[in-house]
Amino acid sequence: PGLVDRSGPRDTQALLSATQAMELQRRDYHVERPLLNQQQLEELGHWGPAPRTHQWRTWLQCSRARAYALLLRHFPILAWLPRYPVRDWLLGDVLSGLSVAIMQLPQGLAYALLAGLPPVFGLYSSFYPVFIYFLFGTSRHISVVLEVCWKLPQTVVRHPGHRARGGGGLIGATAISYGVGLQQRFGVDVVGNIPAGLVPPVAPNPQLFAKLVGNAFAIAVVGFAIAISLGKIFALRHGYRVDSNQELVALGLSNLIGGIFQCFPVSCSMSRSLVQESTGGNTQIAGAISSLFLLLIILKLGELFRDLPKAVLAAAIIVNLKGMLMQFKDIPSLWKANQMDLLIWLVTFVATILLNLDLGLAVAIVFSLLLTVVRTQLPRYSVLGQVTDTDIYRDLAEYAEAREVPGVKVFRSSATLFFANAEFYSDALKQRCGVDVDYLLSRKKKLMKKRELQQKRLKKNKRPRTQAAPSKDTSVSVNVNASPEDIKSNDVDDSRAKVRMEDAVASNQEDAKAPNGSTLKALGLPQPDFHSLSLKNIFRDFREIEVEVYIAACHSPVVAQLEAGHFFDGSITKQHLFVSVHDAVTFALQHPRSDPSRPVLATKL
Repeated sequence: PGLVDRSGPRDTQALLSATQAMELQRRDYHVERPLLNQQQLEELGHWGPAPRTHQWRTWLQCSRARAYALLLRHFPILAWLPRYPVRDWLLGDVLSGLSVAIMQLPQGLAYALLAGLPPVFGLYSSFYPVFIYFLFGTSRHISVVLEVCWKLPQTVVRHPGHRARGGGGLIGATAISYGVGLQQRFGVDVVGNIPAGLVPPVAPNPQLFAKLVGNAFAIAVVGFAIAISLGKIFALRHGYRVDSNQELVALGLSNLIGGIFQCFPVSCSMSRSLVQESTGGNTQIAGAISSLFLLLIILKLGELFRDLPKAVLAAAIIVNLKGMLMQFKDIPSLWKANQMDLLIWLVTFVATILLNLDLGLAVAIVFSLLLTVVRTQLPRYSVLGQVTDTDIYRDLAEYAEAREVPGVKVFRSSATLFFANAEFYSDALKQRCGVDVDYLLSRKKKLMKKRELQQKRLKKNKRPRTQAAPSKDTSVSVNVNASPEDIKSNDVDDSRAKVRMEDAVASNQEDAKAPNGSTLKALGLPQPDFHSLSLKNIFRDFREIEVEVYIAACHSPVVAQLEAGHFFDGSITKQHLFVSVHDAVTFALQHPRSDPSRPVLATKL
């Protein structure tokens, strides 16, 4: 009495939590099904090719619902504007639009001067394309205006407020320049006259097409890549979907119509998009507000900035270049994450600095393609083992509890088999299986020639048939576990790799160390004819040294490609394809070879 058990409920809860954790760590399930190869699976599941006529019929049908769906797809504003929550989102969109407009004003003027054009063209480019994207775009947060293609979102996320405070400095610098008279007294260069009003549309000069097509293509590719990547980032963050095709249409119309009204090429501005999001923007209403604010400046307020010093605009550009210089801090993280991507980053940077933007981008694209080819030729090959008491097979080098099944080799490649890596794939398969296939094949051919010479000598000597002459049913068999020294010794009686002339009756001795099977994991075959020939060569080479080959885990498109490439014939059927690695391994173990000197190889593509 007098003692209180304070730890009882807590200990009970801790015990329950520990018990639940143990149950979550190991939960058993039992599945009982027959061992299935591809042919049995197709019969069991009544497999058949998917009908294509239904897809074409659906795509070509005409109805009111389909017409309305196409209208909403190409004019997204008709889908989201009627459902716009005015009370919840309007204030945030208005404040966000004004913030982006204040930020865009000095940058538009600065980029126009940087291109050697009158400053008013930068204001035009901040109005027309933004309003066009408001009608056709699908992203709710990106800001489509003038952009220098180098900034990263991370550098702006850390300092979102710093970007939005540029309007105060702009107004202050203009007031000081006007009050002190910097141009009249000291000869300071200023923006100068900004004409009020909009310009009429002008058709492009077709004679300039040949001179500008290369640069235009490079700008279009880079601009679309930036816009769609940043749009998808915002879409994932806020839980909506961005249509890549419609984004291409929206950006194309923005630049097409903007070009008629003497605008620069535009894309997604990373810094202003993040400002638009961080200041409460929820839809492209913010973009429409910013474009209307800039329209007001173009029509009435542009002349107020004629005394703005150009040095202030240059300072704005230098401040924006801070993001590019800050990217060098990402080199250590890129090195740790992916060295190949860092190499592409460095090559792109150096090529762009030395060869200008368009040639640098071309060099970067070519280098990326070459690096992709190199990656496909250097995939990761591994031999799999069975995890104890499971039907799971994992890399022996990574899993300590994975054990290689005696007599079976399970081989896997991390890359898709195609013409550039087919030879590497075959060489890696032969190497990982622990059998010198090429050497054994060459020895077998030499010994077969030797046997033919012996037969010719016997015929030449006219020996009687009662002597031990080889019959038509003789064969040459090779033990794949033989060492090269045994084969070179040519000891017909004692060598483990003896090559003998004998009747077709199989020997009763079984070599337990011989590989019983090897499994290839099917990933994808882009060119059916070529890859069917490559796989047939693998089957042929291993069968020449008395090793059976099986393929596991083939998806239906891969099987269809193999059929299209005439892979299956009388010697290779769908019974050599299994639905899983465990099915192939179990089949190899449950069906011992008829010839004990003939091991089995199951392969996983």
